[in-house]
Amino acid sequence: MHKQNIQSCLETLQKTAHTLSAALQEQEVIQALLEQVVLALEARAALLRLLSPGGDELRSVGAMGLSDAYLEKGPILLAESQVDQRVMAGEIVLIPDVTRASGFQYPDEAASEGLRGMVAVPLSVRERVIGVLRVYVDQVSELRAEDTQLLRIVADLGAIALEKVRLHQSLYHIARALNTSLELRPMLQQVLQATVTEMGLKAASIRLLDPKRDVLHIVAASGLSENYLAKGEIYLNKSPVDKRVLQGEVVVLYDVEQESGFQYPQEAALEGIRSVLVVPLKVKDRPLGVMRVYSARPRHFGEVAVKFLSTVTDLVALAIENAGLYATLQARYENLQVDLAEWHRFLALG
Repeated sequence: MHKQNIQSCLETLQKTAHTLSAALQEQEVIQALLEQVVLALEARAALLRLLSPGGDELRSVGAMGLSDAYLEKGPILLAESQVDQRVMAGEIVLIPDVTRASGFQYPDEAASEGLRGMVAVPLSVRERVIGVLRVYVDQVSELRAEDTQLLRIVADLGAIALEKVRLHQSLYHIARALNTSLELRPMLQQVLQATVTEMGLKAASIRLLDPKRDVLHIVAASGLSENYLAKGEIYLNKSPVDKRVLQGEVVVLYDVEQESGFQYPQEAALEGIRSVLVVPLKVKDRPLGVMRVYSARPRHFGEVAVKFLSTVTDLVALAIENAGLYATLQARYENLQVDLAEWHRFLALG
């Protein structure tokens, strides 16, 4: 790499880092990332796609230099896109001509758009690929090794910035959901829906301990079918996983069919569940129940995801306690109204 090339790359990285760190909204991060990539490589266009919660589709979240007609051509299905399968496996893919490449899903539409060369890089956060950045150029052969390396570093910076912004926005949305109602079930339903959306999950559920503290009853769920919810209760003597969680441990199940201690592995597999993260719900070290989140793809659930969900469960546990206090006060108020009515009736008779 020539000295001038090194200087240019460093300047691009510095500008990209400053721009991304200043972004406070997801779309700001996406737009800044695309602009820096197109400028650095003098590219014709760029497109950013993120993996869907189900893990089977790459959804467009931002683009530069592409027409609305091209962007609306249809979904990118991983099963039908060998190119994106390679990128999602962590590979940088260079294609000299997308209109003739095998494994490229929409060659005719690309030809109509006037596209030819493409380099696709993974967006990775802590070894987990969350999406694909495609950059369209006239001649792939003119790209140097430092260009593709620069592109990968910029993509990683963008992925980290996206995660940071999403975490802040997610906590805000979940905190807002906690304030939607003092009624327990509607409030928990809102929180689970927000959690599933913000974490890119398939589903989530909350189970609370019964008074005898030997059964976990479902009180709220999002993204789970009626058949799965009706499979049966969670008995602690049959669920070592939940026993561990109620003792304060966070448990990650990478593949529920292969993990011991999970009570309904076959039913989970039929539901399309692969990985599960289970976090305790507790108030002042007193266990109330568990919160589970489910992924349709194998997922290790790293430290950031665990800390994020632990923060959510802390907020949920406080909200549950507040909802219980509210219900108690409401019951006492209703009893007081009955007592006052009886007292007025007694006075009227007197």
